[in-house]
Amino acid sequence: MKTKKAGSGLVDFFTKPKAFLTGAVIGLVVATIVVTRLFSPTKEVVHEVETLSPSVVFERVIAQNELVCASQNYAIVDKATDTARLFDLIDLPWTTNSFWYRYCGTIKAGVNLQTAEFSQDENDANKLTVTLDQPYVISNTPDMGKSGVLEEHNNILNPIEVKDVDAFQRQCVERSEQEVTAGGFFDETRENAEANLKSMFCAALGDQVELTVVFREG
Repeated sequence: MKTKKAGSGLVDFFTKPKAFLTGAVIGLVVATIVVTRLFSPTKEVVHEVETLSPSVVFERVIAQNELVCASQNYAIVDKATDTARLFDLIDLPWTTNSFWYRYCGTIKAGVNLQTAEFSQDENDANKLTVTLDQPYVISNTPDMGKSGVLEEHNNILNPIEVKDVDAFQRQCVERSEQEVTAGGFFDETRENAEANLKSMFCAALGDQVELTVVFREG
């Protein structure tokens, strides 16, 4: 049986300098962290809130270039006929051909934001005015899934050609836009443009904003 001599623990402590130094370093690091946490001032995180001005909102609006405000579907069903002519003067009745055609599409109208102008009342900063050109047809897209020949009467002496159908389609496009112009489609476009712009400005600046939309003549 081995007998442990008195004072051997103290000898072991001083004969193991690496363990002593490691413990001292760890203790120093822990003490530094505790003191730093207790006595360092707490920094408040400041969130910067962007302040929007009416002119900034206007710049963001016109960056869209154009604003689609109304959409309308249409369907035109009509008959196209063609008769060969002698010397381009006399119709040859036995050469007549015809076809019934249905042409469907969608017209979208809106306003040009690139030419828009903005002003702010000098006496009341909440009174704003946006001036726009008159609305116009932005796109007229055919629906070829619904369009096509319904019935045709061909003629061997004057057969129906692809160019005849293409010419009729162009007539349908012109007719659809003329009918839109003659109706109240552009009135609806103006009303929607005004409502959309007011919603944009109020959403960005608050309900206290009074926006007036003016359309240029012609």
